[in-house]
Amino acid sequence: MKKHKRIISILIMIFMAVSPVASLTVKLGSVVPAGSDWDLALKQMALEWKQITGGQVNIRIFPGGIAGSEENMIQKMRINQLDMAVLTAIGMNKIVPESFVLSLPFLLADDEEVNFILENVAPEFDDDFNSKGFEVLMWSSTGWVKFFSRDKATTPDQLRRQKIAVDGDETEMMDAWKSLNFHVIPMSLNDTLTGLQSGMIDAFYAPPMGAAAYQWFALTPHMNNLPISPLLGGVVISSRTWNRIPEKYHTDLKAAVQRANSKFSISSQEMNQQALDIMLEYGLQVDDVTESERQEWMELFDEDYSTIVGRGKLIPSETLEMVKQKLNDFRESR
Repeated sequence: MKKHKRIISILIMIFMAVSPVASLTVKLGSVVPAGSDWDLALKQMALEWKQITGGQVNIRIFPGGIAGSEENMIQKMRINQLDMAVLTAIGMNKIVPESFVLSLPFLLADDEEVNFILENVAPEFDDDFNSKGFEVLMWSSTGWVKFFSRDKATTPDQLRRQKIAVDGDETEMMDAWKSLNFHVIPMSLNDTLTGLQSGMIDAFYAPPMGAAAYQWFALTPHMNNLPISPLLGGVVISSRTWNRIPEKYHTDLKAAVQRANSKFSISSQEMNQQALDIMLEYGLQVDDVTESERQEWMELFDEDYSTIVGRGKLIPSETLEMVKQKLNDFRESR
């Protein structure tokens, strides 16, 4: 009898060892519209995850903010109601506040510097995300933010004479502008057009495709052509869910996420250019800055981030210095 029990136990263990891992459904939230290029890229990524794992991992996508705002999605991931999310820099900052250093205005000057930062600096924050219960599957950039204003604003003083809309949830950005004596008004995305129409605000910052899509540019006919900061973001998954997926698949799954990002990055560049072309046809004036004006902007933001950088503040001084040092080394090597 005992012999039979031992045989049965061994057979059960063998069966468990060779049986496939139970199917896992990964719930992914994003604020990008259903049917958009990014949404289609996510669907392709979901298909690849299923193929890579032999059907063991299936992604269910909740697009268009169905899963809530970025802050809502992060909270749902923490309580196991959501597994994965596409986040902008705002969402990434909610998890690891000091990662906001990568989005500081005028810190980065061009696409080469953005690519360098994403490859050599952003991953240094991955351990911080891990400690908060998240795995960063990729960092990304989808273009540049520009100033749009009612009146020409190629210098800091010209912009200070206008009221700038800032998303009320972007408290870090609000503090950054206030510390430099700009007049900022908390304004939600949905209220921006009304704010422009009423005169409550005179300016905002956004990528060209955003200014065109929401028709804001009709009331702000000037665009400062100096890039403010890149549109950074990433895809994160809860460590709990990531650890449930067999490690042998991790590298290939991350590669699938990167392929989705590459497709969307190319599409974003095209959409931003198309949006700019359309706005130019409808009267948008692109104001180029002189070299002296560019230096004025750079020096302004290089001098004072006092409200958000320093001991006990959002960004430790040593974090900003680390990023600047790496940037300086990169610039000297070019």
